[in-house]
Amino acid sequence: MSFLVPPRRPSRELLDDTDLPADEMVRSLEDLDFVNRVWGNGRVLARRLVSRLSSGRASRFTILDVGAGTAALARELAARIGRAGIQASVVAVDLQWRHLAAGRARDGHEPLPSAAADAFALPFPDGSADWIVSTLFFHHFSPAQNARLLRELSRVAREGFALLDIRRSVFPLLLVALAGRLAFKSRVSVEDGLASVRQAYTLEEARAIVRAVPRARVDAVVPFRLLISAFSGDVSTSGPPILDSQLSTLDGSG
Repeated sequence: MSFLVPPRRPSRELLDDTDLPADEMVRSLEDLDFVNRVWGNGRVLARRLVSRLSSGRASRFTILDVGAGTAALARELAARIGRAGIQASVVAVDLQWRHLAAGRARDGHEPLPSAAADAFALPFPDGSADWIVSTLFFHHFSPAQNARLLRELSRVAREGFALLDIRRSVFPLLLVALAGRLAFKSRVSVEDGLASVRQAYTLEEARAIVRAVPRARVDAVVPFRLLISAFSGDVSTSGPPILDSQLSTLDGSG
């Protein structure tokens, strides 16, 4: 590794802790939503998906957002796709139900369909979603875990997936260390932001991991991001749709 790309340093992030006090959790989730807005992560994913959805044969699509947190980005994605004249149901999936609940309590909007579920063992049939997306999720896991994750996403996604994440470099590390202390509401966000960059992957490292899924690819996205994607024929192609009854059971509302 060069001076500009430090060695990867895996660690557990504080927001992943189920015992994190609720007030700190809420502030940190708000900071995470702020990062997604500032970096335009919803815009990047919508742009990637709209052309694919426009050329699809279905009249309505199902998109899963895994590691969705408060579901703010999932809601933005649904709005952007809707403004493009495409009918799509975006389902927010997160391991911690209280992350999803925090978003419902704050936003005051009609809640999106949501499910508390493990991304490594999604409780949905093969090919039951058209697309799967995520933001700032891939870096949380080891290479072996990410290979498992991609295989699981490939099982559930009928048309493809798009995972947007940070790319390891000294520049985003300095940005979080300096600007994060001024912009973030929570000290957890500063610590987790630094940990995120330190355990993020380079393009070359991510490309080695995606060999777990044939024809999946990794592209650089400015600034300091990477997009792991597989589209149209790269992943599972059949399976029943997700049922509303399944979602209500999973999110505790049934």
